[in-house]
This record gives sequence, C-alpha cells and structure tokens, in this order.
Amino acid sequence: MAQECDFILDFGQSARGDKKFFSENQYKTADIDPSIQPDILTDICDMHMIKDEEFDGIICCAILEHVYNPFAAVSEMRRILKPGGKLFGYVPFLFPYHPKPGHYSDYYRFSEEGIKYLFRDFRSIEICPFRGNVTTLANMLPGKLNRLQNLFGWLDPLFSNKQVSGYNFFAIR
Repeated sequence: MAQECDFILDFGQSARGDKKFFSENQYKTADIDPSIQPDILTDICDMHMIKDEEFDGIICCAILEHVYNPFAAVSEMRRILKPGGKLFGYVPFLFPYHPKPGHYSDYYRFSEEGIKYLFRDFRSIEICPFRGNVTTLANMLPGKLNRLQNLFGWLDPLFSNKQVSGYNFFAIR
C-alpha cells in the first residue's frame, strides 16, 4: 500500500481498477483515450503538460506494446518521476496480437535485453518473467482453450524460462 506522501500516476488503469488501493489525492490516471475519462488526458510519448519530477511512482502495465515510440514513452516517464521514484510495469514477449481498432494499435514485443535497454537511464531495473514455456504456449491457444494454462503450469519449471509470455519489471530512477 502506498504511503500518504506517494503521488502515483497509472497509465491504462481502465483494465485493472487499481484506484481502490489509493486515496484520491495520491493517485491519478493517464490515458490518450478520452472515453475512459482519465484524470490526465495525454500521450505517454509527449506529456509536456506534466512538470518534471512530479510523481513518486508510475504504474505502466501492458501499455508499451501499444505505444508508437516506447523510447519516448520511457524517457517521458523518467522525466516526470522524482529522483528515486519507482516504476512498476509489464510488457509482453510471446503474446497474441491484440489491437483494439479505433482505440490503440499493437506495435511491439519486448525481450529481457530490450527492457534493460529501454530502461538503461534508470538507476536500477529488476525483471521477472511472467508465465513459463508451457503456460505461454497454452496462452497462445485460441478462445477458451487458453485456459489450459491453468492445468499445465506445473510443467513450466521443467523447461528453461526463456520462452515466456511477458515480463514484470520494477525500475528506480
């Protein structure tokens, strides 16, 4: 749980409902889509209306694959984070194509090395694979068949963890 002094910005919050974990004065949402009624209507690649070093933390889960310039987005997030500020995120690696026509495209996938490079100007980055080989394969199955990942997850430790569906990461400015 965030401390009272934390000021958090959440990109793409519409899919998660994280707002319930924070008080109104410590949590703001941002998005490029006005239909979801974000607190801050902005393009993550150009947030000129947000001043430097304004936020203690940023949540950016399942957003960077939909951004036309993830390098600019990461640079902007670093700019608006206070020194020592924390960023938690998720990006896909082996994951189904998933644009939402009329709202967002699906541009990129990220390897562990790609994440390290994207966040190279941060003081530190920790990366944790999400799903293993078997559950990643099951997640790629069409429709409800992808639910098989719940049955076969016990097989993941038997294989190398390089074929994952994505990565959670934690970066400090």
